[in-house]
Amino acid sequence: MYWEEDNQENLNKTDNTMVDVSLKVNCNKISADHAYDLFEAVQKKFPKIRDIENLAIHSVHGAESGAGWERPETEIYLSKRTRFCIRTPVEYSREFYKLDGEILKIGKYEMTLSKPSTKNLTITDTLFCRSVVIENNNNNEEEFLRDVHSSLKSMGVNVKKMLCGKEHFIKIPNKILVGKTLLITDLEKIDSIKIQQLGIGIGKLYGCGIFLPHKSIAPVAISKSSE
Repeated sequence: MYWEEDNQENLNKTDNTMVDVSLKVNCNKISADHAYDLFEAVQKKFPKIRDIENLAIHSVHGAESGAGWERPETEIYLSKRTRFCIRTPVEYSREFYKLDGEILKIGKYEMTLSKPSTKNLTITDTLFCRSVVIENNNNNEEEFLRDVHSSLKSMGVNVKKMLCGKEHFIKIPNKILVGKTLLITDLEKIDSIKIQQLGIGIGKLYGCGIFLPHKSIAPVAISKSSE
């Protein structure tokens, strides 16, 4: 745990240079370890996707994922409300509307996409990522948090409260990425947007380092620290 108490200013500066393009999913289930197959499926539709700076492909999650802290072992069952998202610079967002009506072959599964929409990033003081991968990190919790803190500092972000959780393994060719869940809270508004725009660590094309709004845990943490 990394937890530093201090007062925060409420900054209002933000921008919409990065957005999430979201599409409705028609698919009953998908492999739990689908991140690389999903990337390959999208890359077949957009061969130059690696050239788009800071682009990130969200992994697909079902209701049983426990808000991201837990992960099913083999398959994820999807509901009719499931959406697939790509975080992209706004100037490329309309390109991904071309996925409307397309079928992505993700390993042995097929996912039909429809009803694209664009969503701006949300200003929030608490962010959560299901899998942050720090290159060459030995997965010791203290070193992991120290490396994350250093990475954020290089981005000009001053983080005061972080919690990391379970490890996740993401298979890619010739390598297995090891990531940890990460929650960051008590963020200034401008820093919240910056983290969502830039992400943390490696593997954003495989669902890693992508941050989403999360319910604040500050009151719980303060209560526990006083026990």
